[in-house]
Amino acid sequence: MAKEIELKLALAEHGWPAFSRHPLLREAIAAPHRQSLRNLYFDTPDLALKRQRVALRLRQTGRRWVQTVKCAAAARAGLSARPEWETPFDGHFDFSAVDDEAVRAELESLRDRGALATVFDTNFERREWRFAAEGGEVLLMADRGHIISGEHRETISEIELEIAGGASVPALLDIAARLAERLPLRAESRSKAQRGYELMAGSTPVAVRASRSPLSAEATPDEAFKAIALDCIAHYQANEHGALTSEAPEFVHQMRVALRRLRSALRVFGPALPEGVADGLTGRLRALAGDLGELRDRDVLHEELLSPALVAHRSAGLKKLERHLAAARSQTRDRVLIALQDGRQARLMIALLQTLHAAPPAEHRLSLQALARKRLARARSRVAAAVDHARGGDIAALHALRIDVKRLRYAVEFFMPLLPHKKAQRTLALLTEAQEKLGFINDLSQAGPRLLLAADGDAAMLRAVSQIAALHMPRYRQIIDHAPKLLRTLSRLPKLN
Repeated sequence: MAKEIELKLALAEHGWPAFSRHPLLREAIAAPHRQSLRNLYFDTPDLALKRQRVALRLRQTGRRWVQTVKCAAAARAGLSARPEWETPFDGHFDFSAVDDEAVRAELESLRDRGALATVFDTNFERREWRFAAEGGEVLLMADRGHIISGEHRETISEIELEIAGGASVPALLDIAARLAERLPLRAESRSKAQRGYELMAGSTPVAVRASRSPLSAEATPDEAFKAIALDCIAHYQANEHGALTSEAPEFVHQMRVALRRLRSALRVFGPALPEGVADGLTGRLRALAGDLGELRDRDVLHEELLSPALVAHRSAGLKKLERHLAAARSQTRDRVLIALQDGRQARLMIALLQTLHAAPPAEHRLSLQALARKRLARARSRVAAAVDHARGGDIAALHALRIDVKRLRYAVEFFMPLLPHKKAQRTLALLTEAQEKLGFINDLSQAGPRLLLAADGDAAMLRAVSQIAALHMPRYRQIIDHAPKLLRTLSRLPKLN
C-alpha cells in the first residue's frame, strides 16, 4: 500500500499562460512528461463504494490500463493523505494487493456479483514536472480537461503537488507557496472522484455548519490548536463550492463564521504558538473575511430587513429600493468571487498549512487543561467588563459586547470536551441568545445609513426606508427594553472549570 500525500489547487482558466511562464518550472530536474489520461470510475447502481468512501478507477495511458483503489481522507486546505493500491489491469479486477481486509472483501464481493459498472469518467491532459526536495522529490502535475457523466460535463483546471520518495510536507508547501505568489489559485478540497459523483447526481450544494470540537483531552496545546484550525479550514471549504456556484447567502455566512472561529482559535491558543505566528495569520484572515463581510452585510440587509418589508407592503418605493440594493449586492458578489479565486485564498491556506506543519514548541508551559482555564477566565472577564460599558445603552458599546460574547462562545465551543457538559451547554445557549439579540441591534443600526445612501434623496425610496424601520422597530424596542436583564445574565455567567 502506498500513502498518497498531495495538495490540490484549482487554477482559473485565464491563469494557464502565467503558469507556463512561471520561473519555478525551470528548476525541474527533467523535461516535463506529457500524457493524455482517460479514467473510468466504477461503483454499484446504489453507489455502495461512495457510501464507504472508496474510489475504484481504471486509468488508460496509451495502450496500458492501471487499476487504482483509493480510500478517501478528509482534505484540509487542499492537502490530503490517503491510502491507495495501484496494480496493472489485464481485463478483470484483481484486488489481491489491497491489504485492508474489509475493503478488499467488499470489492471482491461486488466484483463477483457483477455489481460494478462505470458511473462517470474523466479525460484530461497531464503535464508532469519533478523537483528535488529534501532527499526525495515533489511531483507537480498540471491537469486540463473534463469530468463527464452522460450529457453533463465539468471542467478540470487544476495543479496537483504530490510527495514522492522522502520529501516532506513542508517541502511540498514551499513549492506551493511559490506558485501561489503569482497565480490565480484556489486550494481545492474536492477530489475528481467527488466532483464526478456530484456531477452524476446533479446535486445541489448544501451549506455546512461548524462541527463539534475535535479537541482531545490528552492533546498538548499545540496539537489541540492544529486539530481545531484544520476543523475550521474544513468548515470554510465545505461551503466554498456553494458560494462559488450559488447565490444562497448561507454559504458566505458559514465561510465567514469559519474564518472568525479560526481567528478566535489563534487568539485563544496564542500562548501555545511560536511568537508572531498568530499576528501574521490574523492579518491574512482579516483581509479575506473583510471581502466576505461586505457581501454578508448586504445579504442580511436584503434577506432579513428588506424582504419582510416587501411582503408586508409591496410599495413602489420598496421595489425601487430593492432594485438599487440588488445591483449593489450583485457588484459586491462579483468582487467576492474574484477575491476567492485570484490567489488570496490559496496563499492563506498554504500559510496556514505551513504553520500547522512547522515543528511544535519543545516544551509547553501550560497543560491543555490549564490553558483552557486561563483563556476561558480571560474571555469571561472581558464579557463582564464589556457589560459594564454597555449599561448606558450606547450602540457602539453594545456592538463591542457582541464581539466579546462571540469570542467567549467560540472559546467554550473549542474547549467543550474538557468542560462539564450540562453547564457548558447552558452557557452556550445564553451566549447564543445574547449574540443573536445584539446582532439584530447591530444589523439594524448599520442598515439605516446604508439604506439612506441607496435612497439618495428619492422621496419614494425614503418613504420605503421609513416603512422598513417601522416594521422592525417593535423587535428593536423589545430587545432594548430587555437589555438590562440580558446584561445582568451576562454579568453572572458561571465559571466553567
